[in-house]
Amino acid sequence: PKTCLLFVLKKIGEFFPGPSKTTRAYQHKEADIVAVLKENGFEIKRTGMTSVSFYYSRILEAEK
Repeated sequence: PKTCLLFVLKKIGEFFPGPSKTTRAYQHKEADIVAVLKENGFEIKRTGMTSVSFYYSRILEAEK
């Protein structure tokens, strides 16, 4: 999920080169994703979170 804190951390990470630099993961607002899915005829059935130490993501199950 896109949050202000992650946005700031990503910007800071861009200053440091090397393998531990800023994440290449794309961050989108959940509301934007849900809106696009609904516009294309999908309905959100389930949601969840995944996390491993410092990394986490939101999972959406959508059905048409």
